Amino acid sequence: MGVASRYWIFVRVNSFGRCKSDVLEEAKAFFNEQFPGLVNKQEIPDKDIQIQLMQWYQSSEPHYRQRAEECLSCFISYVLKECCIALEQKNSQNYDLYKAELLPLVLDTTHRSTHHQNRNNQDSEQSLTTQILETFNPNRSNLSTWVTIKFKSSSAIKKCLKEHGIVQLTDWSILRYTTHTRLKRVFSNLHRTPIETTKALKLLDSFHRIYCTQLPLYRKTKTDSKFNTTKYPKPEDEQLNQIAAILYKDVEYVSNREIMSPEEVLEELQKLAGVLRETWTKSSPSVKPSKEPVYKLPEYCIEPFNTCLDKSIERVIENCHNYIQRKGTRKGKEQGKKYLEALSLFHCDGDALTKIARELGFTDQAHLSRLLKLKTLRKDIGRNLVLELTNYVKELSKCSDNPEKLLELDRQIQNMFGSEIDELIKEAEKEARNGHRLVMNSKLSLAICKCLNHSPCLNN
Repeated sequence: MGVASRYWIFVRVNSFGRCKSDVLEEAKAFFNEQFPGLVNKQEIPDKDIQIQLMQWYQSSEPHYRQRAEECLSCFISYVLKECCIALEQKNSQNYDLYKAELLPLVLDTTHRSTHHQNRNNQDSEQSLTTQILETFNPNRSNLSTWVTIKFKSSSAIKKCLKEHGIVQLTDWSILRYTTHTRLKRVFSNLHRTPIETTKALKLLDSFHRIYCTQLPLYRKTKTDSKFNTTKYPKPEDEQLNQIAAILYKDVEYVSNREIMSPEEVLEELQKLAGVLRETWTKSSPSVKPSKEPVYKLPEYCIEPFNTCLDKSIERVIENCHNYIQRKGTRKGKEQGKKYLEALSLFHCDGDALTKIARELGFTDQAHLSRLLKLKTLRKDIGRNLVLELTNYVKELSKCSDNPEKLLELDRQIQNMFGSEIDELIKEAEKEARNGHRLVMNSKLSLAICKCLNHSPCLNN
Protein backbone atom coordinates (compact mmCIF):
# COMPACT_ATOMS: atom_id res chain seq x y z
CA MET A 1 0.00 0.00 0.00
CA GLY A 2 1.27 3.51 -0.79
CA VAL A 3 0.48 7.19 -1.29
CA ALA A 4 -0.86 8.22 -4.71
CA SER A 5 1.45 11.25 -5.08
CA ARG A 6 4.43 8.90 -5.42
CA TYR A 7 3.21 8.26 -8.95
CA TRP A 8 3.47 11.87 -10.12
CA ILE A 9 6.26 13.44 -8.01
CA PHE A 10 9.60 12.81 -9.72
CA VAL A 11 12.73 12.84 -7.55
CA ARG A 12 15.87 13.84 -9.47
CA VAL A 13 19.28 15.42 -8.99
CA ASN A 14 20.17 18.77 -10.54
CA SER A 15 23.48 19.78 -12.12
CA PHE A 16 24.87 20.50 -8.64
CA GLY A 17 24.03 16.99 -7.43
CA ARG A 18 21.24 18.23 -5.18
CA CYS A 19 17.97 16.38 -4.78
CA LYS A 20 14.86 18.01 -6.25
CA SER A 21 11.21 16.92 -6.41
CA ASP A 22 9.17 17.90 -9.48
CA VAL A 23 5.41 17.49 -9.87
CA LEU A 24 4.76 16.04 -13.32
CA GLU A 25 1.43 17.64 -14.13
CA GLU A 26 0.69 15.44 -17.15
CA ALA A 27 1.42 12.28 -15.13
CA LYS A 28 -0.78 13.59 -12.30
CA ALA A 29 -3.67 14.33 -14.66
CA PHE A 30 -3.28 10.91 -16.28
CA PHE A 31 -3.27 9.14 -12.89
CA ASN A 32 -6.35 11.12 -11.75
CA GLU A 33 -8.15 10.20 -14.94
CA GLN A 34 -7.29 6.48 -14.87
CA PHE A 35 -7.63 5.91 -11.10
CA PRO A 36 -10.20 8.49 -9.97
CA GLY A 37 -11.29 6.61 -6.85
CA LEU A 38 -7.79 6.32 -5.39
CA VAL A 39 -6.33 9.81 -5.47
CA ASN A 40 -7.88 11.10 -2.26
CA LYS A 41 -7.30 7.93 -0.29
CA GLN A 42 -4.54 7.73 2.31
CA GLU A 43 -3.37 4.37 0.96
CA ILE A 44 -3.70 2.66 -2.39
CA PRO A 45 -3.16 -0.93 -3.63
CA ASP A 46 0.25 -0.54 -5.30
CA LYS A 47 0.33 -4.00 -6.89
CA ASP A 48 -2.92 -3.55 -8.84
CA ILE A 49 -1.85 -0.08 -10.03
CA GLN A 50 1.59 -1.29 -11.08
CA ILE A 51 0.16 -4.20 -13.08
CA GLN A 52 -2.06 -1.80 -15.01
CA LEU A 53 0.71 0.77 -15.53
CA MET A 54 3.09 -1.91 -16.80
CA GLN A 55 0.47 -3.08 -19.31
CA TRP A 56 0.23 0.45 -20.66
CA TYR A 57 4.02 0.87 -20.56
CA GLN A 58 4.47 -2.24 -22.70
CA SER A 59 1.67 -1.31 -25.12
CA SER A 60 2.17 0.17 -28.58
CA GLU A 61 -0.01 3.23 -27.92
CA PRO A 62 2.43 6.18 -27.50
CA HIS A 63 0.31 8.35 -25.17
CA TYR A 64 -0.45 5.58 -22.65
CA ARG A 65 3.10 4.29 -22.87
CA GLN A 66 4.67 7.67 -22.10
CA ARG A 67 2.31 8.56 -19.26
CA ALA A 68 2.66 5.12 -17.68
CA GLU A 69 6.45 5.39 -17.90
CA GLU A 70 6.32 8.76 -16.13
CA CYS A 71 4.15 7.40 -13.32
CA LEU A 72 6.36 4.34 -12.83
CA SER A 73 9.54 6.43 -13.01
CA CYS A 74 8.20 8.71 -10.28
CA PHE A 75 7.53 5.73 -8.02
CA ILE A 76 10.97 4.27 -8.75
CA SER A 77 12.68 7.59 -7.96
CA TYR A 78 10.91 7.73 -4.59
CA VAL A 79 12.04 4.21 -3.65
CA LEU A 80 15.62 4.90 -4.79
CA LYS A 81 15.72 7.99 -2.59
CA GLU A 82 14.46 5.94 0.37
CA CYS A 83 17.17 3.32 -0.28
CA CYS A 84 19.84 6.04 -0.17
CA ILE A 85 18.43 7.41 3.08
CA ALA A 86 18.42 3.92 4.60
CA LEU A 87 22.08 3.41 3.66
CA GLU A 88 22.97 6.78 5.18
CA GLN A 89 21.22 5.94 8.45
CA LYS A 90 23.04 2.63 8.62
CA ASN A 91 26.55 3.81 7.69
CA SER A 92 26.93 7.55 8.28
CA GLN A 93 28.23 7.29 11.83
CA ASN A 94 30.90 4.65 11.25
CA TYR A 95 31.78 5.17 7.59
CA ASP A 96 30.92 8.82 6.77
CA LEU A 97 28.54 7.71 4.04
CA TYR A 98 25.75 10.19 3.27
CA LYS A 99 22.84 10.28 0.84
CA ALA A 100 24.29 13.35 -0.93
CA GLU A 101 27.00 11.03 -2.31
CA LEU A 102 24.60 8.21 -3.16
CA LEU A 103 21.70 10.04 -4.83
CA PRO A 104 23.61 11.16 -7.97
CA LEU A 105 24.66 7.54 -8.52
CA VAL A 106 21.11 6.24 -8.94
CA LEU A 107 18.73 9.11 -9.70
CA ASP A 108 18.18 10.59 -13.15
CA THR A 109 18.76 14.28 -13.87
CA THR A 110 15.67 14.57 -16.06
CA HIS A 111 12.22 13.03 -16.35
CA ARG A 112 12.24 12.87 -20.15
CA SER A 113 11.31 9.52 -21.64
CA THR A 114 14.19 7.12 -21.00
CA HIS A 115 13.21 5.07 -24.06
CA HIS A 116 13.32 8.19 -26.22
CA GLN A 117 16.80 8.96 -24.92
CA ASN A 118 18.04 5.43 -25.47
CA ARG A 119 16.76 5.34 -29.05
CA ASN A 120 18.60 8.57 -29.84
CA ASN A 121 21.81 7.49 -28.17
CA GLN A 122 22.39 3.78 -28.34
CA ASP A 123 25.88 4.15 -26.90
CA SER A 124 24.75 5.98 -23.77
CA GLU A 125 24.80 4.07 -20.53
CA GLN A 126 21.38 2.84 -19.52
CA SER A 127 20.05 4.53 -16.40
CA LEU A 128 19.12 2.49 -13.35
CA THR A 129 15.48 3.57 -13.75
CA THR A 130 15.40 2.17 -17.28
CA GLN A 131 17.03 -1.08 -16.15
CA ILE A 132 14.37 -1.46 -13.47
CA LEU A 133 11.50 -0.75 -15.86
CA GLU A 134 12.77 -3.21 -18.47
CA THR A 135 13.24 -6.06 -15.99
CA PHE A 136 10.26 -5.59 -13.67
CA ASN A 137 7.51 -8.21 -13.71
CA PRO A 138 4.51 -7.11 -11.59
CA ASN A 139 3.11 -10.64 -11.54
CA ARG A 140 6.10 -11.92 -9.57
CA SER A 141 6.86 -9.09 -7.12
CA ASN A 142 5.96 -5.54 -6.22
CA LEU A 143 7.93 -2.64 -7.63
CA SER A 144 9.37 -1.53 -4.26
CA THR A 145 11.03 -4.92 -3.76
CA TRP A 146 12.43 -5.00 -7.28
CA VAL A 147 13.82 -1.46 -7.04
CA THR A 148 15.54 -2.36 -3.76
CA ILE A 149 17.08 -5.49 -5.30
CA LYS A 150 18.40 -3.57 -8.32
CA PHE A 151 19.66 -0.74 -6.09
CA LYS A 152 21.70 -3.11 -3.93
CA SER A 153 23.15 -4.86 -6.99
CA SER A 154 24.05 -1.59 -8.73
CA SER A 155 27.76 -1.50 -9.62
CA ALA A 156 27.93 2.23 -8.77
CA ILE A 157 26.55 1.63 -5.28
CA LYS A 158 28.84 -1.36 -4.71
CA LYS A 159 31.86 0.69 -5.77
CA CYS A 160 30.88 3.56 -3.47
CA LEU A 161 30.44 1.23 -0.49
CA LYS A 162 33.80 -0.39 -1.18
CA GLU A 163 35.50 3.02 -1.30
CA HIS A 164 34.12 3.72 2.16
CA GLY A 165 35.44 0.44 3.50
CA ILE A 166 32.00 -1.14 3.82
CA VAL A 167 32.02 -4.91 3.34
CA GLN A 168 29.27 -5.90 0.93
CA LEU A 169 28.37 -9.56 0.83
CA THR A 170 26.95 -10.85 -2.44
CA ASP A 171 23.70 -12.77 -2.42
CA TRP A 172 25.62 -15.85 -3.52
CA SER A 173 28.17 -15.75 -0.70
CA ILE A 174 25.32 -15.38 1.82
CA LEU A 175 23.47 -18.39 0.41
CA ARG A 176 26.73 -20.35 0.11
CA TYR A 177 27.39 -20.12 3.85
CA THR A 178 23.81 -20.38 5.12
CA THR A 179 23.05 -23.64 6.92
CA HIS A 180 19.71 -25.24 7.73
CA THR A 181 20.10 -24.27 11.36
CA ARG A 182 20.78 -20.64 10.58
CA LEU A 183 17.91 -20.36 8.11
CA LYS A 184 15.48 -21.93 10.56
CA ARG A 185 16.61 -19.55 13.31
CA VAL A 186 16.20 -16.50 11.06
CA PHE A 187 12.75 -17.53 9.87
CA SER A 188 11.69 -18.35 13.43
CA ASN A 189 12.79 -14.89 14.62
CA LEU A 190 10.81 -13.35 11.75
CA HIS A 191 7.75 -15.45 12.70
CA ARG A 192 7.54 -17.08 9.28
CA THR A 193 5.13 -19.99 8.89
CA PRO A 194 6.34 -23.62 8.78
CA ILE A 195 5.34 -23.78 5.10
CA GLU A 196 7.45 -20.70 4.28
CA THR A 197 10.40 -22.17 6.17
CA THR A 198 10.12 -25.52 4.39
CA LYS A 199 9.92 -23.78 1.04
CA ALA A 200 13.02 -21.72 1.81
CA LEU A 201 14.94 -24.81 2.90
CA LYS A 202 14.12 -26.59 -0.36
CA LEU A 203 15.30 -23.56 -2.34
CA LEU A 204 18.52 -23.38 -0.31
CA ASP A 205 19.16 -27.11 -0.76
CA SER A 206 18.72 -26.91 -4.52
CA PHE A 207 21.11 -23.92 -4.64
CA HIS A 208 23.77 -25.80 -2.66
CA ARG A 209 23.29 -28.95 -4.73
CA ILE A 210 23.79 -27.17 -8.08
CA TYR A 211 25.66 -23.92 -7.52
CA CYS A 212 28.04 -24.90 -4.74
CA THR A 213 29.07 -28.23 -6.21
CA GLN A 214 29.68 -26.64 -9.64
CA LEU A 215 31.41 -23.51 -8.33
CA PRO A 216 34.96 -24.45 -9.49
CA LEU A 217 33.66 -24.87 -13.05
CA TYR A 218 32.08 -21.42 -13.28
CA ARG A 219 34.65 -19.25 -11.54
CA LYS A 220 36.21 -16.94 -14.09
CA THR A 221 39.75 -15.57 -14.11
CA LYS A 222 39.99 -11.85 -13.32
CA THR A 223 43.04 -10.49 -15.09
CA ASP A 224 42.51 -6.94 -13.81
CA SER A 225 42.23 -7.87 -10.13
CA LYS A 226 44.62 -8.81 -7.36
CA PHE A 227 42.47 -11.90 -6.81
CA ASN A 228 42.89 -14.87 -9.14
CA THR A 229 39.21 -15.68 -9.59
CA THR A 230 35.77 -14.28 -8.90
CA LYS A 231 34.70 -15.49 -5.47
CA TYR A 232 31.01 -16.19 -5.99
CA PRO A 233 29.79 -15.25 -9.48
CA LYS A 234 26.15 -14.85 -10.39
CA PRO A 235 24.56 -18.22 -11.26
CA GLU A 236 24.54 -19.07 -14.95
CA ASP A 237 21.23 -19.68 -16.76
CA GLU A 238 22.16 -23.35 -17.07
CA GLN A 239 22.52 -23.61 -13.30
CA LEU A 240 19.23 -21.76 -12.75
CA ASN A 241 17.50 -24.20 -15.10
CA GLN A 242 18.93 -27.13 -13.14
CA ILE A 243 17.68 -25.61 -9.88
CA ALA A 244 14.26 -25.08 -11.51
CA ALA A 245 14.18 -28.77 -12.52
CA ILE A 246 14.72 -29.77 -8.89
CA LEU A 247 12.07 -27.36 -7.60
CA TYR A 248 9.60 -28.56 -10.24
CA LYS A 249 9.06 -31.62 -8.07
CA ASP A 250 7.73 -29.41 -5.24
CA VAL A 251 4.24 -28.01 -5.63
CA GLU A 252 5.13 -24.77 -3.78
CA TYR A 253 7.40 -23.72 -6.63
CA VAL A 254 5.21 -24.70 -9.57
CA SER A 255 2.68 -22.29 -11.07
CA ASN A 256 0.04 -24.05 -13.19
CA ARG A 257 2.39 -27.07 -13.25
CA GLU A 258 4.90 -25.13 -15.40
CA ILE A 259 8.59 -25.22 -14.67
CA MET A 260 10.07 -21.95 -13.39
CA SER A 261 12.09 -19.76 -15.74
CA PRO A 262 15.73 -18.84 -14.93
CA GLU A 263 14.58 -15.29 -14.14
CA GLU A 264 12.01 -16.57 -11.64
CA VAL A 265 14.57 -18.81 -9.91
CA LEU A 266 17.06 -15.94 -9.77
CA GLU A 267 14.47 -13.67 -8.15
CA GLU A 268 13.53 -16.33 -5.57
CA LEU A 269 17.20 -16.74 -4.63
CA GLN A 270 17.68 -12.97 -4.37
CA LYS A 271 14.63 -12.64 -2.15
CA LEU A 272 15.91 -15.36 0.18
CA ALA A 273 19.36 -13.75 0.33
CA GLY A 274 17.70 -10.43 1.12
CA VAL A 275 15.93 -11.95 4.11
CA LEU A 276 19.20 -13.45 5.37
CA ARG A 277 21.40 -10.41 4.65
CA GLU A 278 20.70 -8.46 7.84
CA THR A 279 21.68 -11.43 10.01
CA TRP A 280 25.06 -11.61 8.26
CA THR A 281 25.86 -7.90 8.52
CA LYS A 282 24.83 -7.53 12.14
CA SER A 283 27.20 -9.14 14.60
CA SER A 284 25.50 -11.14 17.31
CA PRO A 285 25.95 -9.76 20.83
CA SER A 286 28.40 -11.96 22.67
CA VAL A 287 27.29 -13.44 25.98
CA LYS A 288 30.08 -13.29 28.56
CA PRO A 289 30.31 -15.06 31.91
CA SER A 290 29.37 -12.87 34.86
CA LYS A 291 32.87 -13.26 36.34
CA GLU A 292 34.49 -11.71 33.31
CA PRO A 293 34.39 -7.88 33.38
CA VAL A 294 33.09 -5.92 30.41
CA TYR A 295 35.29 -2.92 29.72
CA LYS A 296 33.61 0.31 28.64
CA LEU A 297 35.54 3.46 27.81
CA PRO A 298 34.19 6.85 28.86
CA GLU A 299 32.86 8.79 25.89
CA TYR A 300 35.71 11.33 25.97
CA CYS A 301 38.24 8.49 25.59
CA ILE A 302 36.70 6.78 22.56
CA GLU A 303 37.93 9.18 19.87
CA PRO A 304 41.60 9.31 21.02
CA PHE A 305 41.59 5.53 21.48
CA ASN A 306 40.33 4.93 17.92
CA THR A 307 42.73 7.51 16.46
CA CYS A 308 45.70 5.97 18.24
CA LEU A 309 44.57 2.49 17.20
CA ASP A 310 44.49 3.50 13.52
CA LYS A 311 47.98 5.02 13.78
CA SER A 312 49.34 1.93 15.53
CA ILE A 313 47.92 -0.47 12.95
CA GLU A 314 49.27 1.56 10.03
CA ARG A 315 52.74 1.81 11.61
CA VAL A 316 53.00 -1.88 12.50
CA ILE A 317 51.73 -3.16 9.12
CA GLU A 318 53.92 -0.69 7.23
CA ASN A 319 56.99 -1.78 9.23
CA CYS A 320 56.23 -5.47 8.58
CA HIS A 321 55.67 -4.79 4.89
CA ASN A 322 58.93 -2.85 4.60
CA TYR A 323 60.81 -5.60 6.45
CA ILE A 324 59.51 -8.29 4.08
CA GLN A 325 60.63 -6.39 0.97
CA ARG A 326 63.72 -4.86 2.63
CA LYS A 327 66.20 -6.24 0.07
CA GLY A 328 64.35 -4.64 -2.81
CA THR A 329 64.51 -7.80 -4.89
CA ARG A 330 61.70 -8.91 -7.18
CA LYS A 331 60.91 -11.82 -4.86
CA GLY A 332 60.84 -9.50 -1.85
CA LYS A 333 58.44 -7.12 -3.57
CA GLU A 334 56.17 -10.02 -4.58
CA GLN A 335 56.17 -11.33 -1.01
CA GLY A 336 55.36 -7.83 0.28
CA LYS A 337 52.42 -7.60 -2.10
CA LYS A 338 51.17 -11.05 -1.10
CA TYR A 339 51.50 -10.06 2.57
CA LEU A 340 49.09 -7.15 2.13
CA GLU A 341 46.72 -9.21 -0.05
CA ALA A 342 46.64 -12.01 2.52
CA LEU A 343 45.93 -9.56 5.37
CA SER A 344 43.07 -8.11 3.32
CA LEU A 345 41.58 -11.52 2.47
CA PHE A 346 41.77 -12.59 6.11
CA HIS A 347 40.49 -9.44 7.83
CA CYS A 348 38.23 -7.91 5.15
CA ASP A 349 36.83 -11.01 3.43
CA GLY A 350 37.03 -13.45 6.33
CA ASP A 351 38.73 -16.15 4.23
CA ALA A 352 40.40 -19.09 5.98
CA LEU A 353 44.21 -19.29 5.83
CA THR A 354 44.11 -22.55 3.88
CA LYS A 355 42.04 -20.92 1.17
CA ILE A 356 44.21 -17.78 1.09
CA ALA A 357 47.36 -19.89 0.78
CA ARG A 358 45.86 -21.75 -2.16
CA GLU A 359 44.65 -18.57 -3.93
CA LEU A 360 47.96 -16.71 -3.52
CA GLY A 361 50.14 -19.63 -4.57
CA PHE A 362 51.80 -20.59 -1.26
CA THR A 363 53.06 -24.15 -0.89
CA ASP A 364 50.91 -24.67 2.23
CA GLN A 365 49.16 -22.87 5.07
CA ALA A 366 52.24 -23.08 7.31
CA HIS A 367 54.24 -21.05 4.77
CA LEU A 368 51.56 -18.33 4.80
CA SER A 369 51.31 -18.36 8.61
CA ARG A 370 55.06 -17.77 8.89
CA LEU A 371 54.72 -14.76 6.61
CA LEU A 372 51.71 -13.21 8.37
CA LYS A 373 52.67 -13.95 12.02
CA LEU A 374 49.20 -12.87 13.12
CA LYS A 375 49.79 -13.37 16.85
CA THR A 376 52.92 -11.24 16.72
CA LEU A 377 51.06 -8.65 14.63
CA ARG A 378 48.31 -8.32 17.25
CA LYS A 379 50.80 -8.04 20.12
CA ASP A 380 52.86 -5.42 18.26
CA ILE A 381 49.72 -3.38 17.58
CA GLY A 382 48.84 -3.57 21.29
CA ARG A 383 52.31 -2.39 22.35
CA ASN A 384 52.32 0.45 19.83
CA LEU A 385 48.82 1.44 20.94
CA VAL A 386 50.05 1.91 24.52
CA LEU A 387 52.89 4.12 23.23
CA GLU A 388 50.53 6.18 21.06
CA LEU A 389 48.14 6.73 23.97
CA THR A 390 51.01 7.69 26.30
CA ASN A 391 52.29 10.21 23.77
CA TYR A 392 48.76 11.57 23.38
CA VAL A 393 48.46 12.31 27.12
CA LYS A 394 51.97 13.77 27.22
CA GLU A 395 51.02 16.19 24.46
CA LEU A 396 48.03 17.28 26.51
CA SER A 397 50.19 17.89 29.59
CA LYS A 398 52.40 20.37 27.70
CA CYS A 399 49.40 22.64 27.17
CA SER A 400 48.12 22.51 30.75
CA ASP A 401 48.69 24.88 33.67
CA ASN A 402 48.44 21.94 36.03
CA PRO A 403 50.55 19.09 34.62
CA GLU A 404 50.36 17.12 37.88
CA LYS A 405 46.62 16.58 37.40
CA LEU A 406 47.12 15.54 33.80
CA LEU A 407 49.81 13.07 34.81
CA GLU A 408 47.36 11.58 37.30
CA LEU A 409 44.80 11.46 34.51
CA ASP A 410 47.50 9.77 32.40
CA ARG A 411 47.74 6.92 34.92
CA GLN A 412 43.97 6.58 35.16
CA ILE A 413 43.48 6.55 31.38
CA GLN A 414 46.26 4.02 30.90
CA ASN A 415 44.57 1.71 33.41
CA MET A 416 41.32 1.94 31.48
CA PHE A 417 43.03 1.66 28.09
CA GLY A 418 45.12 -1.27 29.27
CA SER A 419 41.96 -3.29 29.97
CA GLU A 420 40.46 -2.20 26.66
CA ILE A 421 43.59 -3.23 24.75
CA ASP A 422 43.62 -6.67 26.42
CA GLU A 423 39.98 -7.13 25.45
CA LEU A 424 40.70 -5.92 21.91
CA ILE A 425 43.44 -8.53 21.41
CA LYS A 426 41.46 -11.37 23.05
CA GLU A 427 38.44 -10.67 20.86
CA ALA A 428 40.55 -10.72 17.68
CA GLU A 429 42.34 -13.94 18.70
CA LYS A 430 39.06 -15.69 19.48
CA GLU A 431 37.62 -14.60 16.13
CA ALA A 432 40.72 -15.77 14.25
CA ARG A 433 40.30 -19.30 15.67
CA ASN A 434 36.87 -19.60 14.05
CA GLY A 435 37.53 -21.48 10.83
CA HIS A 436 33.99 -21.02 9.47
CA ARG A 437 33.62 -17.26 9.67
CA LEU A 438 32.28 -15.19 6.78
CA VAL A 439 32.86 -11.65 8.08
CA MET A 440 35.40 -10.46 10.64
CA ASN A 441 33.49 -8.29 13.09
CA SER A 442 35.99 -7.70 15.90
CA LYS A 443 37.07 -4.11 16.48
CA LEU A 444 40.69 -4.89 15.64
CA SER A 445 39.85 -6.73 12.41
CA LEU A 446 37.58 -3.93 11.22
CA ALA A 447 40.29 -1.36 12.02
CA ILE A 448 42.92 -3.40 10.14
CA CYS A 449 40.60 -3.73 7.15
CA LYS A 450 39.96 0.02 7.20
CA CYS A 451 43.70 0.70 7.30
CA LEU A 452 44.40 -1.65 4.37
CA ASN A 453 41.69 0.01 2.27
CA HIS A 454 42.48 3.64 3.02
CA SER A 455 46.12 4.07 4.02
CA PRO A 456 48.06 5.77 1.18
CA CYS A 457 51.28 4.15 2.43
CA LEU A 458 49.88 0.67 1.87
CA ASN A 459 48.07 1.30 -1.42
CA ASN A 460 50.90 2.52 -3.61
